[in-house]
Amino acid sequence: MRTIDRSRTAHWATDLIDVAAVFFAVGTAHLFVTLLGEHAHGAAMLTVSGAILIAGALLRKRWARRRRATVPRRHATLPDLLAIPARECTLMRLRTTLPDRPGTLAALSGRLAAQGVNILAIQIHPAEHGAVDELLVAVPREVSTDDLLAAVAAGGGELTEAIPADAHDLVDPATRALTIARHAAAGHTTLDEAVHRLLDADVTTTPPPAGAHVAAVHAASGEPYFLARRRPAFTPTEVSRAQSLIDLCEALSRR
Repeated sequence: MRTIDRSRTAHWATDLIDVAAVFFAVGTAHLFVTLLGEHAHGAAMLTVSGAILIAGALLRKRWARRRRATVPRRHATLPDLLAIPARECTLMRLRTTLPDRPGTLAALSGRLAAQGVNILAIQIHPAEHGAVDELLVAVPREVSTDDLLAAVAAGGGELTEAIPADAHDLVDPATRALTIARHAAAGHTTLDEAVHRLLDADVTTTPPPAGAHVAAVHAASGEPYFLARRRPAFTPTEVSRAQSLIDLCEALSRR
């Protein structure tokens, strides 16, 4: 089914209205000069008419700017997100593996709620053995990390990792990835910087030393790359995101 680009339609409609306004203004000025100025004062009347038109355009521009300022924003910006975590809470990232069956996430949420933990964001990564759930949570300061891990275990979570977070983690992955891609396209970031910003990981061409979680990706030529970070372990979804980002950066560099 063919769709209509309403933004393009609105754009052309605005242009037509502007052109019509110009013709109307010119016609009005001509009529004004003809009726009042005859030929003796035509130049002066045209000058006055032009000044009136300029003043009207400035007023219209100011009105449009004030109108845009009063329209509520539909999307939160980073300063808005920075104000979300408040009062006596600490932001934490939880990554845990849950059995792939109905009700497991609800059980985990109930255990966390019993500790006063509020879930702010969640991502679910399909994995070979169950689903890896990554939660951004606001934890009351009186709840220790051990208590938090115990609540996750009681809710059915396994292989759980708890990592300190900040408000920047509230930016959803899709928004972060698109922002990084835009910076890469503009030449404002390197491949190493882009991968680090996307996954908080390093990318190397040689296997990293033991003690880090490692995932293998590759260049378009087949040359191996390695992702490394201390924790958490990489999920297949993250490896796929890193590979797509590497492909994009290489395509941009060839262009």
